[in-house]
Amino acid sequence: KDAEEGEKKDATMMDGAKDEGDGKGESKEVDMKDANDKVEEEATVVEEATTTEANVEKKDDASKDEEMKDWVVVDKVVEGGEKKDGEDAKTVDDGGTTATNPTSEEKGDADNSPKDSEMKETPENDTTAAEEPPTPPPPTFKKIPAVGFLAQGWSGGVYSPHCLQNMPDWSCAIADIFNEFLPSSPIPPYDSKVHRGLWRTVTIRCSLRTKECMVIVLHAPAKGGAGAKEDGSDDYSHVFEEEKERLVKMLTKDVIKTPKREYPEDHVAEKKDESSSEEGGEIRVTSIYFQEFAGLSHPGPDHPVQHVFGKKSLEEKLGKCTFQISPGAFFQTNTRGAEVLYNIVVDRIKEVTKDPKDTLLLDVCCGTGTIGLTCLKEGVVGRLVGVDISEPAIDDAKINATKNGYTESSTTKFIASAAEKILPDVMYDIPRDSPIVAVVDPARDGLHGVVVRTLRANEKIQRLVYVSCNPTATLVRDAAMLCNPPTKKYPGRPFKPVMAQPVDMFPLTKHCEMVMTFDRMSKEEYEKYHKE
Repeated sequence: KDAEEGEKKDATMMDGAKDEGDGKGESKEVDMKDANDKVEEEATVVEEATTTEANVEKKDDASKDEEMKDWVVVDKVVEGGEKKDGEDAKTVDDGGTTATNPTSEEKGDADNSPKDSEMKETPENDTTAAEEPPTPPPPTFKKIPAVGFLAQGWSGGVYSPHCLQNMPDWSCAIADIFNEFLPSSPIPPYDSKVHRGLWRTVTIRCSLRTKECMVIVLHAPAKGGAGAKEDGSDDYSHVFEEEKERLVKMLTKDVIKTPKREYPEDHVAEKKDESSSEEGGEIRVTSIYFQEFAGLSHPGPDHPVQHVFGKKSLEEKLGKCTFQISPGAFFQTNTRGAEVLYNIVVDRIKEVTKDPKDTLLLDVCCGTGTIGLTCLKEGVVGRLVGVDISEPAIDDAKINATKNGYTESSTTKFIASAAEKILPDVMYDIPRDSPIVAVVDPARDGLHGVVVRTLRANEKIQRLVYVSCNPTATLVRDAAMLCNPPTKKYPGRPFKPVMAQPVDMFPLTKHCEMVMTFDRMSKEEYEKYHKE
């Protein structure tokens, strides 16, 4: 009873306070939602004003925005346009873009929105809606030509690599040079929506061990891409050669400097090994190529390139071998990780080679010959036959064989062809009494069905080492075809998986390389599980 009287007394006091009209005793149960709505509205206004009010005084740049409307794919989107005097610039960690932080005077309506302490008392029977603040204008963006990653796809602009912990300093330094060059260039970047503009992508290859760096610039034709205007207004052939020369000078005038970087708060700097050959020393751009491409997607590995500066190839040291790498040739992106990967392959092959000198290694999708030549150098096989679809990679493989002391054709043989077209003939030419170990290192698309059928049908192959960069998709598919019971399409005794070893070749990403080892099923095992 006392509690009930106390509640009534509290309610009476609350009503009395509300009747006093000082605004501090309004009913919390009735009006709290309205107050919350106003607070939410206020927060929205402040947030939107923060991103838009900095643009109010920038109407004079509208004509410039119109001139840059075609610069989409490699444009870095900056809120509020360029930074002006008196504005504070802030780098966004997850985007790497630069946005202006407006001062208190620039926030405009955001600071004039009603506060709780300034809200007028509204009687209970007054249903008149409170006057809402004016709707702020939509945010405007100015596109600045820049180089970076497409973190949000083709329509989301590019993002600086500087905040990514797994991106080396030299790649960020090259990006800084391009970000200095592009805004001052009269030639716009390529727009993948309308297929106009010129600058498309930049590929950077670098060796920390030889201190060499190769830059490959992909561009559309100077006279216009696939969507060139009929009036020729996007023909940049009269300035293209001058811009090429200017870019080459900017890339080669000095050593690659260590850029200023901003990492996430939880970043832990990697300890440097002073004894490593990768630490110390100055890296320079030693090779520059330009590659013209009029297509809509991306050129193939054999698409021609134009050499404009320095050496025609990059040299890299991996294990006991030295390799030459041309612009279109495949090579692992992580050299130290590749050494770990290849040592696993060597160990898997060594387990089954009783007489290494007589053992032949069939290297399918061999690239520049890295795996095969490493196995030769380690003495686990005596002969090597490599097949790859990329002609530049095979040319490098032949040179690499000579570089590493294998000059006789009876020891190494490299063939430029699609594996599904040439592999049956390659297997036919191998002596029947020669023990064979196979290594396959396909692209993300995996192995062609003809390659799987050829490997299964040749029972001389007792061990197959599969190096996969797509272990959750194409490796699963190919493993099933290699291990399923024989059919008309896939004859021969099946393989069986005996070991799988992932290798973290791409730190701080969800990707990894997988080395899966398959052994040929014995006749006894086959009859036991496939009696029919």
